[in-house]
Amino acid sequence: MAQTTFYAKVETVNETTYETNTLRVLGDDKEGYTLRIDENAVIQPNAVYRFTCEPVVFKDKDQLQVMEYASIDDCDIPLKKRQELMELFYEFAPVDAEATQELVESYLARIQNPILKQIVDIMYDQRKQSFYLYPAATKFHHAYIGGLSYHTATMMRLIDGFIAVYPFLNQDLLIAGILLHDICKVDELSDYAGPEYTKEGRLVGHITMAVKDIEVVADKIGARGSEEVLLLQHMVLSHHYYGNYGSPKKTNIPEALILHFIDNIDSKMTVLQETLDQVAPGEFTSPIPVLDREKYYKSKLKK
Repeated sequence: MAQTTFYAKVETVNETTYETNTLRVLGDDKEGYTLRIDENAVIQPNAVYRFTCEPVVFKDKDQLQVMEYASIDDCDIPLKKRQELMELFYEFAPVDAEATQELVESYLARIQNPILKQIVDIMYDQRKQSFYLYPAATKFHHAYIGGLSYHTATMMRLIDGFIAVYPFLNQDLLIAGILLHDICKVDELSDYAGPEYTKEGRLVGHITMAVKDIEVVADKIGARGSEEVLLLQHMVLSHHYYGNYGSPKKTNIPEALILHFIDNIDSKMTVLQETLDQVAPGEFTSPIPVLDREKYYKSKLKK
């Protein structure tokens, strides 16, 4: 019997008294299938896998027997193809993932300071695949697949105007701080599909995780105690600005203040745009939590 290989999102895992369990999956052709898989296989609901199957008849019903399987995270897939698959099964950032990666890496290539560049490159390379899949949050803003990189890329683009108007700002610090300010959300959250906070995420949080990792990487490259490391850690520590939002320090360098401003601007403007898209011109939105529950009017004016 001919084998078939396809990607599918697991909807349910049903244990049975037989030597195989039953999976209900949604295939990449948007069709539903029943698969039988070894009872010892570890399969996560709501996750996407590549299955290789053979047709079987079980209790007079046509099903598919799983011969091989692999999580999509373990498959060597180009970023564009990965995005196409993810968009079949989940809400994805409204941007092209390859273009986002190209933009982010073009900004990272601008960094001239050798210490900042080494730290950023090491921390980015360690999390590169996850960075383009994880959301920026579990709710409120950019809370969808690819949201973290989308948020970061938009923030990168915003710094050019600030540097043009305020040339005393250090571009290397701004780029490094933007890349690293949320990068440890890939460690704070359990996964990119239906994420919850990990134990370390709840007890430590992405801000402290990033500050700690900057110190570890700096120690490896012999830069511990340097001015660059101190300033970069301060930017990460203070980017939420307020203690009740997770920042133990307020901003004390101009680059940290700009990082806080553009983080706040992008998170709120993205939510506002998405909310306005749901109403017709001439109408008000529902109350928006991240904007003090104010209702915003969608004007009838043409762009």
